[in-house]
Amino acid sequence: MQELIDRVNEWRSDAVKFVREMLGAEPSPQQLELLRAVSAPGAHIAAKSGHGTGKSTTLSWLILWGVCCWRDVKIPCTAPTKHQLEDVLWTEVKKWQARMIEPWKSSIKITVDKVVLNSSPGYAVARTGRKENPEALQGFHADELFFVIDEASGIDDAVFEVAQGALSTPSSRVIMTSNPTRTTGFFYRAFHSQRENWKKFTFSCVDSPFVAHEYIEQMESEYGRDSDIFRVRVLGDFPSGGDLQFIKIKDVEDAIARDYGIEVFGRAPVVLGVDVAWYGGDRNVIVLRQGLYAYVLWTRRECEIAVLSGIVDDLWRKHDAQAVYIDSTGVGAGVVSNLRMMGRNPFAVSFGGGSSDPQYKNKRAECWGKMRDWLTAENGWLQAGQYAEQFKDDLTGPDYCFDLQGRLQLERKEEMRKRGVASPDFADALAVTFAFPITMNHPRRDETTMENYDPFKLRKRRR
Repeated sequence: MQELIDRVNEWRSDAVKFVREMLGAEPSPQQLELLRAVSAPGAHIAAKSGHGTGKSTTLSWLILWGVCCWRDVKIPCTAPTKHQLEDVLWTEVKKWQARMIEPWKSSIKITVDKVVLNSSPGYAVARTGRKENPEALQGFHADELFFVIDEASGIDDAVFEVAQGALSTPSSRVIMTSNPTRTTGFFYRAFHSQRENWKKFTFSCVDSPFVAHEYIEQMESEYGRDSDIFRVRVLGDFPSGGDLQFIKIKDVEDAIARDYGIEVFGRAPVVLGVDVAWYGGDRNVIVLRQGLYAYVLWTRRECEIAVLSGIVDDLWRKHDAQAVYIDSTGVGAGVVSNLRMMGRNPFAVSFGGGSSDPQYKNKRAECWGKMRDWLTAENGWLQAGQYAEQFKDDLTGPDYCFDLQGRLQLERKEEMRKRGVASPDFADALAVTFAFPITMNHPRRDETTMENYDPFKLRKRRR
C-alpha cells in the first residue's frame, strides 16, 4: 500500500510520469510541454491548435491524472457542444481508462457525465458551456480544482463571466484548448490583452507527429498557405489580423470605380437576384448581374408579396433573364411560390442551408465568399450609381469568424443589428446570384445581336 501512495505522490508533481507509467503512452513534444506546465500548482494554460495534434487526448490524460492523484478534487469539464464533450472528450477518457494499470483501471467508473474513483469524493463532471447555460463552470469547491475547457474559442463570454472568480483563483488549475477560430472572446484575449495571466502554447500540425504530411499539402493546395483556413486548421493560429470585416471598403470602392465595355460581359447570361425584406425598415432589392457587370434594377422598403412577385416576373421578361435567384428564407418563400404558380421556375436559395463548398458553414457564407471573389479576384464591376453608399455599407457590414470545424461563417443579421449595423439587403441581393452556376451562353447574346443590346439604355429608361 505504501508503494502505491509513494507512486501517487510522485505523479502529483509530474503529469508526464503519470501518463508514461499509468497509461503506457509517450506524449509528443507538444504534449510534453503542456503536461509539464500543468504539473505546476495553479497553472493557467491556453493552447491553440491545428486539427489532429492530440489536444483532446491530452485533456483526457489530465482528467484521469486529477481523479487518480487527488482525493478532494473537482474537475469541471466543458465544451460548447454536447457532441464535443460526449463523442470526443469523454470517448478519449474511456479509451485511456481501458489502458490504465491496476488497481486504478478497475476502480475508475465513467458515466455519461462523470468520472469517479471508487471511495473517493473527487470527480470530473461534463457540462456543456452555452450562453443559455452560463453556470457550467460555477459552484465548484475543493482542495484541488481543475477547469478543463475544450474548444474554448466556441464558448460564449457569458460562461466565463459567471465563472470569473473561480477561474482567477491562484490555486486552481485552468486548461483551455481550442482551434483558434475567433478573434474575439475569452480564449482570444488569453493570447492578447490578458496574455500576462496565461501560459500559452501553439500546436501546429507541421510540428505534430500525429498529422500526416499529405493533409498539410492538401490544405495548402486547396486554400493556399496564406489563407485563414490554413492558418486556423494547420498552423493553429488565429485568423490574420484583428479585422473581422469580411469585405474591405477599398475592394468595394475599386469595384464601383471600374468601367467595362459591353464586349467584356455582353455574352454572359443575365441573372437576377432578389432579396425579400423581413422587417419594415429593410428593403426589397432586385439586382441584375451579367458576368462581371451588376447594378440595381429596383428597390422598395414595403411591398406586398403578390406585388413583388409581379415586379420580379415583369423584370424577368423585360431583361430576358437566364435565371432568377431568390432568398427563400421566411417571406421570400412566398415570392418563390407565387412565381411558380405563374409558370416561372426561380432558384429558391436557402441562405441557412448547407454549403456546396466545405470551407463555408452555410449557403449564405458561400454566396458571400463567391461574391467577394467576384469583387476582388475577378475584378467585377458594380455600377452602384445612386446606391453607392448603400452598397459600401452593406458589403462591408458583416463580420466573420470560423466555427469549430474551421468553416467560415458570416455574422448573423441579428448580431449585426445589436451593434447598430443595418440588414445588408443590397449586398444579399447581389450575393444570391452566386448560389448556383449558370455556364451556358445566353441564347440572345451572340455576336449578331450584341450590338443591338445596350443595358445602359434600359437602365436610363427605368429611371
